[in-house]
Amino acid sequence: MRTMPSLPAPPDMPTEVKIIIEAIGHSVRTEILRQLADRSLGVRELADATGTVVSQIRKHLAILEELGLVVADVPPGQRRPGGRGRAVQWSTNRKRAEEVGQIWIDYVTGRDLASGDVTDK
Repeated sequence: MRTMPSLPAPPDMPTEVKIIIEAIGHSVRTEILRQLADRSLGVRELADATGTVVSQIRKHLAILEELGLVVADVPPGQRRPGGRGRAVQWSTNRKRAEEVGQIWIDYVTGRDLASGDVTDK
């Protein structure tokens, strides 16, 4: 499969949609969400399941956590740097994933929820 070039977002695309696309438009992050949908996993288990190195999994989780798409069983301020200490278990925040998915669907189908305008094509 060819890698698609990264193109600038259209200037009128809502910032929230840009952030969503950047977060879930990456195949590893999408796979992380799928892996965590039915069970909690640690970073090493996610690395094995996705064929990605642990350091990259941590970066992907940070992006997903910032958007509220994943939750950890240890709050951010209580985690030890570099993965030292008890293994953190991650899971997909299903409610937030559904919200984010709906925002994306509304955008690509022409629904503008902020203005109340729904354009069915």
